[in-house]
Formats: sequence, C-alpha cells, structure tokens
Amino acid sequence: MTGFRAGTLALPRLAGAATASWPSWLRGRLRAILVPDSRAGRQLSLIALVDAIGTGMYYTGSALYFTQIVGLSAKAVGAGLAVGGVTGLVLTVPVGVVADRVGAGRVLIALQLWRAACYVGFCLVTNPVQFIVVAACIGVADGATPPNHQAVVSAMVSGAQRVDTLAKVRAVRNMGFGLGALAATVAIGNGSRVGYLILVAGNAVSFVVTAVLLGRIGAAARSSRASGEPAATGQRNGRVPPRYLAATVLNGVLSLHMTVLGLGLPLWVAGHTRVPPILLGPLIAGNTVLSVLLQARLARPATELPGALRCAARAGSALAACAVALQLAGRVSWSIVACAITVLAVVLLTLAELWQSSAGWTISFELAPAAQRGRYLSVFQLGTSLQAIVAPIVITGLVLPSRIGWLALGAIVIACGIAVPRVVEPGPNMGRHRKVSQGRHRATSVRARGAWVS
Repeated sequence: MTGFRAGTLALPRLAGAATASWPSWLRGRLRAILVPDSRAGRQLSLIALVDAIGTGMYYTGSALYFTQIVGLSAKAVGAGLAVGGVTGLVLTVPVGVVADRVGAGRVLIALQLWRAACYVGFCLVTNPVQFIVVAACIGVADGATPPNHQAVVSAMVSGAQRVDTLAKVRAVRNMGFGLGALAATVAIGNGSRVGYLILVAGNAVSFVVTAVLLGRIGAAARSSRASGEPAATGQRNGRVPPRYLAATVLNGVLSLHMTVLGLGLPLWVAGHTRVPPILLGPLIAGNTVLSVLLQARLARPATELPGALRCAARAGSALAACAVALQLAGRVSWSIVACAITVLAVVLLTLAELWQSSAGWTISFELAPAAQRGRYLSVFQLGTSLQAIVAPIVITGLVLPSRIGWLALGAIVIACGIAVPRVVEPGPNMGRHRKVSQGRHRATSVRARGAWVS
C-alpha cells in the first residue's frame, strides 16, 4: 500500500512539473529566437520593434489612404513610389560616404528624423506633385537606412555576435510589422480620414522615438567601424573592386524573393492556378511566422565568410526550387494538390529569404575596408534597390506571361547562387600582408578585406 500510494502521489507531481516547465520552455525558446545576447543588441531590438510597428501600421493602410482619402490615382501613387526608388538608388552611396566621415550613428539618427518629417508631409499632401516630392525625399532615407543600420549594429556589438544580433533584430522587425498591420485594421475598418491620418502620423512618431532611443544608447558616437576594431588608415576614395560589385549584383538577384512574395506569388496564384485566392493571406502570414521562428537559427552558419558563401548558394537553390514549385502549381488541375505545392513554394521562398539575408550581412561587411565601410555597405545595398525597380517589370512582363517563365527564373537564380562563392572567396595567397592579432575569426575577416582592397 505504501508503494502504491507513493506511485500515485508521484504522478500528480510529475504532471505538475511538466505543466510548470511549459512557460519556462516557451520563454527560453522566445529568448533564443528574438533576444540578442548583448545589452546593446537588446536595445537595438527594442528600437527595431518600435520602428517596425509604425511601419506596419503605415504600409497596411497607405494605398487606401492615398487613393481613397487623399484622392490620388493609382498611377500617381505608382509614379511617386518609382521616383522615390530612383532617388534612393542615386543618393544611397553619397550618404554612405558622409557616414564614413561623420559616423554612421549620427547619420542614422538624422535619417530617422528626416523620415519623421517626410511622413508628417504625407499627412499634408493634397495633389500628385506634392506626393511625388515627399516620396522622393523618403526614398533617400529608405535607401540609405539599411546600410547605416547594419554599420551601427556592427559598431555596437562584438564581431562574434554581429550576425546573430542582425538576425534577431530582423525577426523582431517581422514581428513588429505584423503587430502594426493588426493595429491598422482598426483604422481601415473605421474608414475615416482621422483614422488613416493616425496611421501615417503614428509612423512619423515612431521614427522620432527611435531617433531619441538611438541617441540615448550612444549610437551618435559610433563610427562605421566594428566594435573593438582599431581606427582604419588608408585611402578613402579608391574605387570599389569589380568583385565587390559582382557580389552586389548577385546578391540583388538572390533578393528577388521580396518581389516574388509581394507581387509574383499573388498574381500567379490568382490568375494562373486553381489555388483559392483566399489562401494568400495565410500564406503570407505563414512566411512571416517562419521568418520570425527560423531567422536566428538559419543565420548561425553565416557568422564567418565561408559559411556565408554556403548560405548564398543555398539561397539560390531554395529560390530556384520555389520557382519550379510555382510553375508546377500552375500545371496541376486538382485544387488541393495545387494548394499543397504552393504551400511548399512559400516554405522554400522563406528559406531563400533567410539564407540570402544572412549571407548578405557577412559578405558585405567582411569584405569592406574599415575606412570606407559606410560607402561599401551603401554600394552593396544598391543590388537590393535595383532588384526592387527591375524585378516587378521582369516578373509581370516576362515570367508570368511565359509558359516556362518560372523555370527560366529558377535557372537564373540557382546560377547566381552557385556563382557567389566563386566570385567572392579570396584566393589562397591573398591578404598575406595583413597582421592577424584577434584570433581565427578576426584573421579570416582581415584576410578577406585585404583581398578586396589590394
């Protein structure tokens, strides 16, 4: 009887322990996915969350605000966004040069305040000309912010934590964007001018808050150098090596996943498959959830340059497989099978997105000389900016109308993924003149930079 009672009493204790462990397990998983290890990384994640909530609010309701509330035509909105993309493309590198001279932190804070002023301007526009002028001003900040943000993160966290911090900041941004989109549904459902103005003005406020927070954590004192990196010497105006430019173009092609998700997938599903269009919402939501859950895990191999090159090749393969799946989904006559294939395509697209972003962070940073890092990172950003301009034309004009359009696109992206290691990886004799003093990881980084600037 005693043994029996002991056994029966043990069961509730075991069940209670298991139940109690769930919250701690969940907290641990969320911390591993979203919370950087360093204090500076956690501060930057909080800033990214504030920024992303405002951005998600704005982008969810912006098209309806400008067309239904302001009264602009869809063509005028498209023209303004195109002009903004071009101004960002043209001025991103000059802003990077300024960042090398005055510090990436100061430039990033100024860009946030500039964006806040521009979104206040969006609250006041009444005609297409005003909209285009404000959109052009915003385009400058939108193009220049990513490389300067990357430089600030790299300056505030150690080299070993850089990629992990960037990955978790990106995951937090995805989560914040979703929260902002949910908040925007209230204003959209209300349909009033005041409700939409709150969305636009709320985005402006978020940029002011992020600028203040960046100042409070000391970002203004940060240059474009990495944390712990000595002051750089050497030329500041030398030309960017052809291999770096080639890596920029290849990374731009691999970032096609952005346009495929936002444009290619919806148009293909709605017009060329038997997949119910109502599935698009869950598909895009699934992409966001997977991005949040997997970003930090898939970024780990990209901490050093060799792993980043492998991630770039994987990104090309995953994006090519996604293209094949989308082509196949358009050929299947059974709706349930087409749905399953499309879900698989979105999973592959998400993997391509996470591998490409992780590879791009390390490749762009490790191969940039410290004295010109702001400029080099800005040059690297041009690949993504060009993709945003060219890819919509390619997808709508060449891929969607063609019977083998997705297959052709898949062949291009897998070739680019394979080409990245061959273009980027330095030869065995390059960079021998550099002194190695900070361990194996720093040795790899210094040799790589030596290969690109010699």
